[in-house]
Amino acid sequence: MITILLPTYNYANYIEKCIQSILEQTYKDYELLVLDDGSIDNTTEIVERIKDKRIHYLKNPANLGIVETLNLGIKLAKGKYIARMDADDIMVGNRLQMQVDFLDQNPQFGIVGSWYKIMDSNGRIISEMKNYTDPDYLRLGLMFTNHFAHPTVMMRTKLVKKLLYDKNFLHCEDHELWTRFSEISKVTNLPFFFLNVRSHSQSTCNLNQKELKTSVIKLLSKELNKKGICHTPKELMLHASICFGSSKKLVGQKEVENDLRQWFEKIFSSSYLKKNFSQYMLDTFKVNIMKNAGLETEQE
Repeated sequence: MITILLPTYNYANYIEKCIQSILEQTYKDYELLVLDDGSIDNTTEIVERIKDKRIHYLKNPANLGIVETLNLGIKLAKGKYIARMDADDIMVGNRLQMQVDFLDQNPQFGIVGSWYKIMDSNGRIISEMKNYTDPDYLRLGLMFTNHFAHPTVMMRTKLVKKLLYDKNFLHCEDHELWTRFSEISKVTNLPFFFLNVRSHSQSTCNLNQKELKTSVIKLLSKELNKKGICHTPKELMLHASICFGSSKKLVGQKEVENDLRQWFEKIFSSSYLKKNFSQYMLDTFKVNIMKNAGLETEQE
């Protein structure tokens, strides 16, 4: 029923605990594809000593990168659904069963994620994240930032085999994929904590901040263009500051604050948004996104 895609690269310190957390799930009808992207540590030894016929270990002859590795896994996947997992994280709760049940019962949804907790390198929980669950809110929100934790997501295999990850958006390939999913299906997060995400200095995001931000800015521009919202380089950087959570630092500078307000007015008066979302949804979302950006609104 499920193919679990678990890419890894030099995560020997964490991968055994990750795999054990998957094996402890109550749901058992899955294949686990461990996709080793050319690790040079002892990952192979660790994975191969875990004896379970559902585990299939594949190692790339060289480091191909996360996008090529994931797309290879998608092409090999036999399950009706594909669940993502990262080698330094821990699967918790009754994730697989509940996400399978949801997708079985709601065929209009292409992907389903969940809430998650953040732990430090030693596994101590330090915070939690409750992502939005409303499908329309998420579809609109993906214009501004990523509202899905990649390793919480389960997706329909027949859809993702057509879409695949786009190598032109390295380090935000998941965000870009969710935007395309939201164009052909509904998307949501289940309001349960199904993952403990490990935060550490050697994580892919932390090691590739510059490349990640460059890809995100390119993605945000693409999404604005698709929706017919013309933007200057200055407006794009304001939009990116919202995505990166840095706009609050800019508020207080009168000129920047005025520019931000004008940008929000331009976005939410666009014909695309007015055609595809209710006015109530737009008004509600606008208040929330402005508040998150550090701007006061008339409703406050």
